[in-house]
Amino acid sequence: MNWVLVVWLASSNNYTIYEKFPTQADCVEKQATVIKALKQADSKMKTECRMRKPGDVFNKSDIVVTRYILR
Repeated sequence: MNWVLVVWLASSNNYTIYEKFPTQADCVEKQATVIKALKQADSKMKTECRMRKPGDVFNKSDIVVTRYILR
């Protein structure tokens, strides 16, 4: 089975595949790292590990989370 980590903002139907994994455990491990980064940036983005469906297009995207502190 292949697993994918998906990221979305407003609707879970409108997502992007962040990365693919051979096992669910690998996906969950990466998800924890991504969630930590998103929380530090105070992002409202959501993540989920899903089983990859036949026909899913895999386009790895680079998501950059930047946090600015204004004083």
